[in-house]
Amino acid sequence: MSIKTRIRFITAFFIILLGPFQFRSLQADTPKIPWQMFRGDIRHTGRSAYKGAEKNTVKWTYKIDTRITSSPSVGADGTIYFGSIDGRLYALNPDGTVKWAFQVGSEITASPALGEDGTVYIGSRDKKMYAITPEGKPKWTFTTDGIIISSAAVTSETLYFGSDDNALYALTLDGKLKWKYIAKSNIIASPALGADGTIYLYEVSGTLHALTPEGTEKWVKQVGTGVYESFSSPSVDAKGIIYIGTDSGRVVALKPDGNIKWYANSGKAVHCTPAIGEEGAIIFGSYNGFVYAVTPDCKLKWQFKTGGWVESSPAIDAEGTTYVGSSDGKLYAINAGGTLKWSFQTSGIIESSPAIGPDGTIYVGSNDAHLYAIGSNSQETPAPLFEK
Repeated sequence: MSIKTRIRFITAFFIILLGPFQFRSLQADTPKIPWQMFRGDIRHTGRSAYKGAEKNTVKWTYKIDTRITSSPSVGADGTIYFGSIDGRLYALNPDGTVKWAFQVGSEITASPALGEDGTVYIGSRDKKMYAITPEGKPKWTFTTDGIIISSAAVTSETLYFGSDDNALYALTLDGKLKWKYIAKSNIIASPALGADGTIYLYEVSGTLHALTPEGTEKWVKQVGTGVYESFSSPSVDAKGIIYIGTDSGRVVALKPDGNIKWYANSGKAVHCTPAIGEEGAIIFGSYNGFVYAVTPDCKLKWQFKTGGWVESSPAIDAEGTTYVGSSDGKLYAINAGGTLKWSFQTSGIIESSPAIGPDGTIYVGSNDAHLYAIGSNSQETPAPLFEK
């Protein structure tokens, strides 16, 4: 690295490291649904077992009447699900034709979560959580005291989501309340779960909570000035380290006991959820327009400049390619080494976070009212290149 590059890095990306830490090994899980929920999986790694699109070829687009900020999910049969400001949850076939649309009472900015049986769970600003069958029929609704921006996280037994009534809800999959945990401020982030079942909850005050599977408090840590958008949620690596982006511009890494391991300061707000690569690299975007890749010991691996601020959370494919949107309206594919692979221009800001389908298609929404499918027209679905 040249002296000039070193100076630029030190100036733009000041990093503090706080000591070593030993970890126990955790067993990885096997993907069953290509992109099950916000950030792909229950730990919010943003990582796919499939290789993504090699080129910026448009497979198809689907237009609605208003902007799309909800991030898509992809079912086991290849169905793509996304919500919209128009208050509808859309289900599209892999060829881009509409399967069904389900109308709720207000805007949907959350992302759908998919149960193992195909049930779709989505919250709305009408204060309701909906369970919808794979055929688009209502299964049940659960009403809270606040709007729901938080994207649900689902396991084989429990549905977790937050509300701006300051509560984290844990429901059975038939819609019954198991427990709720009351925080001090609104919850618009999506909860993430560690491999040991610990639930990580981030509230708008910038406080991170760790809860047992029964909803009791393990620890609470103030990590930042706050989280503004629903896209900012915790992510958890295979060793139990938790990563959080904050309004203050920091990405904070915390040990499983709640103590800070390190933090990285980009200088501008980090409203995306950090993604975690197969080899442990933490990838995130900032309002300074950069996308960063940082090693698990907080050394800069690479940085990539987009043409706008970055709120979209990155998705990483099986070869380490990162896909992320920017306010310049472009979807970027960034090689594992941090160089541009390709970009695709839309006509609006991209706040939606991309999802990766089993055939490598990249799905992303734009404020130009389109959902885009970028990839090959081949319908062949390859086997996963690794097991998550």
